[in-house]
Amino acid sequence: MTSIAAPEPHACRVQLDCFDGPLDLLLTLIKERELDIVTVPLAEVADQYVTYIRLMESLDVELAAEYLVIAATLVFLKSKALLPPIPDELIAEGEETPEEVEERLRQRLIAYSRYKSAGDELRRRLDDEAGYLYREGGDATTEIVQRYALKLDKLSLALAAVLSRAKAEPGTVARDRVSVIEQMAYVARVVRDRGLAKFSELCAGYHRGEIVATFLAVLELIRRGRVGFRQDQAFSDIEVFTVTSEVLSASGD
Repeated sequence: MTSIAAPEPHACRVQLDCFDGPLDLLLTLIKERELDIVTVPLAEVADQYVTYIRLMESLDVELAAEYLVIAATLVFLKSKALLPPIPDELIAEGEETPEEVEERLRQRLIAYSRYKSAGDELRRRLDDEAGYLYREGGDATTEIVQRYALKLDKLSLALAAVLSRAKAEPGTVARDRVSVIEQMAYVARVVRDRGLAKFSELCAGYHRGEIVATFLAVLELIRRGRVGFRQDQAFSDIEVFTVTSEVLSASGD
């Protein structure tokens, strides 16, 4: 990943492959200076934008034409801001005024900012949904899809509670006495026979290494949809059950 830093005091650190285009770069420069895109004179960031363009060229980064168009527009706006206003009678018919050029670019920037924010929100929701497992509802006459929240904090607290009650084990390095695959078969068999089993019962008499292997086995069985789980509150025991014989609410037990 190529990184460059502009020499200006308010310059931000730029990672070239993080930008989706010239508007993304322009928006980043404005936000880094804590400016409002609705009111800021775009000419204020012209120097900074051109500096990044030159640095990108010096690093042999291939520039799309859109970057150069935006740079030329910003330089045009800055030059007009430094000169007295052009009298109306000297403006050719149909020619855009500097104000119209700036407003057109501003509207593009505002629209891009909205789309970017919407994309970030969709990405956040996707990340949230990744923390759930889905299965079809237990009632075959309905089309309800049940959603189960995998709250790792609750699972980790339950694991910590079981580990705290585990028997002391000598601090020696030894070959694992039990594997995750073996514990998956064990847990699946117990849950199938009983219909429901508590995690503490599954780990009764185990040392720490065996408890960890059993916990990983339960997680893998949950991921594969072979068992379900319920935990009423933080630090409480985890109940593991067959997914065909229990119906969970979508509240994320």
